[in-house]
Amino acid sequence: MLLTALFMAAAPAMADEPGYKLHIDSSVAASRLSVTPVIAAPAGSRLRYEMISSKEGESGRSSTRQSGGVMVGTEGTAKLSTLKLGVSAADHYLITVKVYDGAKLVAEGFFNH
Repeated sequence: MLLTALFMAAAPAMADEPGYKLHIDSSVAASRLSVTPVIAAPAGSRLRYEMISSKEGESGRSSTRQSGGVMVGTEGTAKLSTLKLGVSAADHYLITVKVYDGAKLVAEGFFNH
């Protein structure tokens, strides 16, 4: 229950170029945090993303880095990846997502607690 209350206080933050909108879907179940960034962009866009997570808590420190490419479908959205972390109420974590169209950064956001 405490973990859920602390999770609700976590804050996502975003910065997007016109025509691109990044949001981060998240949930906690059984002490596991699931984070799925979703990009809204022009249909047919081929984008590249980077997702970096760092976590520190009673069990120590950990970090992950994911990257990949995605093609935006005809509906104008695409899920980038799903990251799952084991979390406790005492953990501090930061997840950063950057989306590029070619070499240009078009959307960036983070989720932290």
